[in-house]
Amino acid sequence: MKIPLALALVFGFFAVGCTPAEEDVHPKRRSARADNLQRYVHKAHQFRALALARSKPIVQEGGLSPEVLKELVPPAQDTRLSALVFAQKNALENAVREHFASQAADETASLLTQFRDEAVALVQAAPNPQQLAADLNAKTAEYSQKLAAFAEEQGASSWAVPAAEERFSSKQQLQSSVAENLQEIEQDYGPLCAQKAGPVLQKMVDEYALALSSGQEQDALQRELSRVGNDADKAFASVVAEYGDPVIALSEGQASALRARLIEMHQQVEKEFENLYGKEAVLRTRDIFEKYKSTADRLVRMPARLSRMQESLLHAGEKYRQEMTALQARLNEELEINAAKVRGTPLSLAKK
Repeated sequence: MKIPLALALVFGFFAVGCTPAEEDVHPKRRSARADNLQRYVHKAHQFRALALARSKPIVQEGGLSPEVLKELVPPAQDTRLSALVFAQKNALENAVREHFASQAADETASLLTQFRDEAVALVQAAPNPQQLAADLNAKTAEYSQKLAAFAEEQGASSWAVPAAEERFSSKQQLQSSVAENLQEIEQDYGPLCAQKAGPVLQKMVDEYALALSSGQEQDALQRELSRVGNDADKAFASVVAEYGDPVIALSEGQASALRARLIEMHQQVEKEFENLYGKEAVLRTRDIFEKYKSTADRLVRMPARLSRMQESLLHAGEKYRQEMTALQARLNEELEINAAKVRGTPLSLAKK
């Protein structure tokens, strides 16, 4: 039986319309069209990510932090305050010894005067030469024994608790030394550090005077004064660490360490430039970095206050940041120009 042509067309239409898609029949087999669409979407995401990354500056800060100088030039151990206490202690001990020596000389002179007076009296009262000789020998032996005993006593007692006048004089001398030392601290570490160190030095003077007034024996007093000096050194070191502004200049080894840090920092920058712009862009960063590195190396070798050197490094790093950001802007413009020449090609493909 022949089927009419119209009916055959209707059956054919439904047969074609009801045939499932290939991916429905074979769910694990993707069509070429779906694969192309997925690759395009993936590429689009990559292009957007690259465009976003290129819109942000790679060099966010002005090179290395100026604080790196404090790491490369740690503060030297400054024991000037304990040295002041030690020097004043020695001066006081010398004063006490001189006082003892003066007293000993006066006592010796007094004994010798008594011996002379008594010897003269013996001469005048002697009935005969034989008796005079015997009396003089006895008197000489008596005073020789007195002088020997006095010398032994002086040798055993080389220290005594300073008198009030000696303590006051010693404190005033230390106070005067502190005033002179504050001027030296200002020269060495700057006026702010000297201002902050003032209370530390005054506390040291007060504790020194207190120790002298305690009536301690020599050994105990020396231990207490050593504690006063050591505590002052520690407190002063804390002030210097926070407020010190010394005059510094980096040694060859320290300058080499700074250069190594700069190179390490720029190597990370180069990786970012290569990822975003390609290897040729990395070469264009080298001149900018070399200029920055040379400037930094020259600055740290010239003696200057720490704050001034940090400020100079900050300016050099800021110039490096500006030039690197300007280079990024030029590279972005070049990519746009190249992309415009390649119709229908995304920006990142135009770069290649």
